Amino acid sequence: MNKNVTSRQELIDAAMEIARTEGVHKVNIRNIAKKCAISVGVLYNYFPTKTDLIFAVVEGFWTDVLCTLTGMEPKTAGFTDFVASLYEIMNAHLNDFERDWLAQLETMDPEDKKKGRKLEEQCFQVLKNLLRDALDRDLSVSPDIWNADYTKEQFLEFVFHHLMSLLRSGTDNCSFFTKTLQRILY
Repeated sequence: MNKNVTSRQELIDAAMEIARTEGVHKVNIRNIAKKCAISVGVLYNYFPTKTDLIFAVVEGFWTDVLCTLTGMEPKTAGFTDFVASLYEIMNAHLNDFERDWLAQLETMDPEDKKKGRKLEEQCFQVLKNLLRDALDRDLSVSPDIWNADYTKEQFLEFVFHHLMSLLRSGTDNCSFFTKTLQRILY
């Protein structure tokens, strides 16, 4: 084992490769060190625990998703078209990411789960802001539909919640959902 790891990203990529080829259950410090031809001690310099490694992988996933999404232009599409595109991109990323990675967060101790949820919430807030921007830019949506009992914020929470539910269930597309949104908005 005489190879020097050049980056933390190389270790994350190795973890992802092991998960893809052998399954998430095979991702551990020893297997990653072996794949990168380094000592376990060197890997611990980058990630003191397996939990730290998992968080780095999950953070990398969300960073990739958000980088892809920030390139989307909600200016030209209606809100429901934007929702469909957003869903398609997120679903593709989740399929590549292997949904099993997200299940790893459930096996962590409560303190680590808190840290994971905080990271997830930061990413979710970016997604909610993108949805809000798309809704605000859709001039076909009458401002008269919003009132004290039916607010835009409540509607956006409803949309976000259902998008996440569809993603978690592994549904291929959200066409029924977007048709439902069209009936509400237009």
